[in-house]
Amino acid sequence: SADAPVKAGYSDVIDRLYSVASSQGIRDSDIGTLDDLGSGSSLTLAGYTFNSDVRDRANLELDVAEIEKQNDAFNFRAAKLMYENGGNSFKPDGSGGSIARTCASLSLQAESKMAGEPTYELYKSYFGSSTYAHEFVIEALDGSGMFNGTDGPFRSECATKGVQYQIIWMYILHELEDALEDCLSNDPENNAGGVLAVDEGWAFYAGISVGEDGQESGKMPYTLAEKRASDFGTLLGGKSSVNANLLTLWKKMSNAVSTLSCSSMRSDINEVVRLMSIPLYQGAIRYAYRADPNSGFGGGAKEWGEGWAFVYALLPLMNDANSGDAEFIKKQFDPSSADAPVKAGYSDVIDRLYSVASSQGIRDSDIGTLDDLGSGSSLTLAGYTFNSDVRDRANLELDVAEIEKQNDAFNFRAAKLMYENGGN
Repeated sequence: SADAPVKAGYSDVIDRLYSVASSQGIRDSDIGTLDDLGSGSSLTLAGYTFNSDVRDRANLELDVAEIEKQNDAFNFRAAKLMYENGGNSFKPDGSGGSIARTCASLSLQAESKMAGEPTYELYKSYFGSSTYAHEFVIEALDGSGMFNGTDGPFRSECATKGVQYQIIWMYILHELEDALEDCLSNDPENNAGGVLAVDEGWAFYAGISVGEDGQESGKMPYTLAEKRASDFGTLLGGKSSVNANLLTLWKKMSNAVSTLSCSSMRSDINEVVRLMSIPLYQGAIRYAYRADPNSGFGGGAKEWGEGWAFVYALLPLMNDANSGDAEFIKKQFDPSSADAPVKAGYSDVIDRLYSVASSQGIRDSDIGTLDDLGSGSSLTLAGYTFNSDVRDRANLELDVAEIEKQNDAFNFRAAKLMYENGGN
């Protein structure tokens, strides 16, 4: 069944079991009450232990994984079906049942949920639409609008990353804004299912696949931060410094909400915005280099699309900091621009990305330095120097290493995710 396992939620299923049993003359007292009912909410993901049951929110990552899988195969229709209809994350429908929580709905319902929230209002104002992120994803999936005439790899990267780093990225911030509002109104459990909004935020940030300690690969912003930290030398004790700092902040905000001590939450949310922007800048820098046709990395449609996805996700923040730099950077990636891809050269674009980031309080040391910057195609492996850029092919070994790691730990589901979806 497509509804298995227990996608309607255990609460509804258990209620119906008690109800149908009563029709057989079996009283509730005959059955009794499960002694550990509700204890399953003590879920830990990437070092954060939840105080409420938000597993269904974290499960949205499974939708994202399927969207990415279909986009990578250029099955845009199948990706769109998952994007619009969902299938792995459910919420109450208000009448005792449940409906799918979808990636599309997080953007389509933005105005009704996020009006007045500072970062959302900045983005809405810049793009001139409350559903800017949905429009970006749908146009990428359909090959329409700004994506009319673009290649499949370009569309694929933008469609997936638009979901991850525009829609979900903003919804994470919304949950923190909601947590602040709940705290100020002395009602921290004023959410569907009585969960804590700050817990919901980390569920969407980390996703269900990363494991208790965050060592597994996922599809949500947490995993992007880990990957880019490795590329840019910003690891802290073997973990992304961004994620380490965010985890500390999230635990602080969780305590603030639980104790109704809200005075520092606004500044904490502002710091979350700053920290969550760092992997986006790292992604933009990485693909400014790789999308430049003269960098030695080929400058293909895939690299160009990845660059455009990261830059687009940053444009309102960059424009707010330095509109001139923002416009220059935009033109280097915009598929409608004669200056794309990266015709000014990656060095100038990267310098401006560091500069505009500094205007947001992001230091060069926060971003780090791209480890393969300048290496181009002059790669040598096992004594063989390549005459063309095949680094991405050699990187498949990193997928194999992760598959082996997960299989050795009997984590066959995680191994299968890497086998089918890749990541390196």
